[in-house]
Amino acid sequence: MNIPERNLKSFAHQTLEKIREFVHLENLDIHRLPGWVKSANVRWASLNNSLIFLFEDSSLENDTFTNSGDVKSDVQFLLDLPEFIPRAACLKAPDRPSGGLIIFEGEHGEGKSVTININSNNSSIFNIGYTNYHVPTAILNTFIQLLTPTGRNGSSEIAAIRFVPFAIFINIDDFSDFNALWNRCATHIENSLKRIHDLEGDFYQSQWLPKEAFQITKEKSVIVLGKYSGSELNELRQVRDYLRAKGYDAHLIEDLPEHPMISNEEKVRYWTGGSRFCVMIDREAAGHIAEYEYLKTQRTILAFLRPKGEASTYMIGDEHLVDFQHITLFEFEKSPLDIMGVVIDWAEKLAKKRAEEYEKFYPWRASD
Repeated sequence: MNIPERNLKSFAHQTLEKIREFVHLENLDIHRLPGWVKSANVRWASLNNSLIFLFEDSSLENDTFTNSGDVKSDVQFLLDLPEFIPRAACLKAPDRPSGGLIIFEGEHGEGKSVTININSNNSSIFNIGYTNYHVPTAILNTFIQLLTPTGRNGSSEIAAIRFVPFAIFINIDDFSDFNALWNRCATHIENSLKRIHDLEGDFYQSQWLPKEAFQITKEKSVIVLGKYSGSELNELRQVRDYLRAKGYDAHLIEDLPEHPMISNEEKVRYWTGGSRFCVMIDREAAGHIAEYEYLKTQRTILAFLRPKGEASTYMIGDEHLVDFQHITLFEFEKSPLDIMGVVIDWAEKLAKKRAEEYEKFYPWRASD
């Protein structure tokens, strides 16, 4: 099958655009829908005279598109298995030329799942790719599970399993005219998404919470560290409130939630690792000396503040001289508040530089 890659990508892109247009026009809450509706990792493959497009949730804000080339079976593609030619199919796709989209729709939520079991290493899910024509066919919210016999009392074991959020199978005869194809598919896809949206419960909303919390934390969270007693504690609170006045979600570690199953070290690592940057005030030796080492090794941006010419210990605080960019020493005369403007400026410039450099370095983060 010789279809330009730009046409395949365009098909996937147009499908997402049509779905998002429907979500907007119907005023649906994106948080009550599968994650791929907002941003998707899309892969496609050619299966003889058919095409398979798989839409999965993306952790990025933008869509990504990948061509997986030619495959010999839908199971090979969807379960990421070695190539094989199927000898049988579990299901037969309808072959009416004027038929609309057929969706095999499962359930996905708390305590709910639908699984298609494939009981042979030589079977495909559908006969798609090995028949002259098939109507557009889709799988939505379904687990695909490959079972192999163990030879003991007819029992089987799981050889492979994948969750398919949304996959659509298109015959090559239907591919050239996207609008005509979409007119056949739209109502079925839209009804399924509307049904998911209107279900009771908050399964998809709960899936969004960690992602959004992480984004908010990395944009606004600052952790203030130091000695949590005496006049030093009051000073930490002043720095915290200064940062809050500047729009940051600033906290002292002792004020943040903890869980019975995590140690104090784990708590510090958890909250500092998820922050935009940290501020540490070093007047007297305290627990922050251990915390300093955590932040150093986990590459957290750290502004290390000391009274000019003083130090609780010289075992920490020299890394910025040669070895590290993410830690810098700032000295103040009387109060750390006097230099907080400079501290924020340094931390924000480094955070911005990190984002820019990491986006260039990691191929999957690059913007189209």
